[in-house]
Amino acid sequence: MLKLNSNEPECFTSFKIKNKPHSYQDDCNNYELRLCLRKALLEEQQYQCFYCEKKIENDTSKIHIDHIKQRNVYHELECEYSNMALSCNDDNHCGKYKDKQGIWDDNKFLRIISENPQLREEPSDFFIYMSNGKVTVKKSLIENEKERAINTIEYLNLNHKDLVSARKTIFSQLKLYQNSGLKIDEIYTCFNEFENLFKGN
Repeated sequence: MLKLNSNEPECFTSFKIKNKPHSYQDDCNNYELRLCLRKALLEEQQYQCFYCEKKIENDTSKIHIDHIKQRNVYHELECEYSNMALSCNDDNHCGKYKDKQGIWDDNKFLRIISENPQLREEPSDFFIYMSNGKVTVKKSLIENEKERAINTIEYLNLNHKDLVSARKTIFSQLKLYQNSGLKIDEIYTCFNEFENLFKGN
C-alpha cells in the first residue's frame, strides 16, 4: 500500500474555488476534471494501484478514482483530494473489493487519511512483504497497531492469490537481478510496481 501524498492539482483547486462542489458524483462529473485528477494521481502514485501497488495505466476500463473513505458515508470528504486514490478495477481486491466490505473505520484500519498530516499512518511502517508473496505485519507493532494492520490487509484482500503470485514472481526475479550486481533502485525501475516490496529488500 502506497503513501498518500495528497498534493492537490491546480485544476481541482481552481474548480473547487469556482464551483464549490458538494457532491463528487453530481458536481465533479466533468470529463476534463476527472482526466486531470487521474493524471495527477497516476503521477503521484508512479503508475501503481494505491492499494496493491500493481502497475496500472491510464485506461478507464482498468482503473478508477477511489474514495478511500466511502463518499456515500463520509460526505464531507467527497470532494477532498486527500481522500482520493487510483485503484485497479479488480473485483477481488483493492478499491472495488473494499467498497463491498463495509465502512472504512479508523479505529479498525490504518489511519491513512487525517486532517492533520502528522496523524497519518504510513502503510510501510506496518507491512512487510514476504518472499512467499504474502503481505504480513511487522513484529515490532504493538497489539492495537497489529490488529488494525491485519484488518487493513483483510479489508483490501491484499493477500488475494493473484497478488501473492505476482509478488512471489517479483521476489524470485529480484534475487536474480541482485545476484547480477544491480542495486535495488536500478531493479525497481525495470518493474515500476510493488514499490514497498523493493524498499523492504
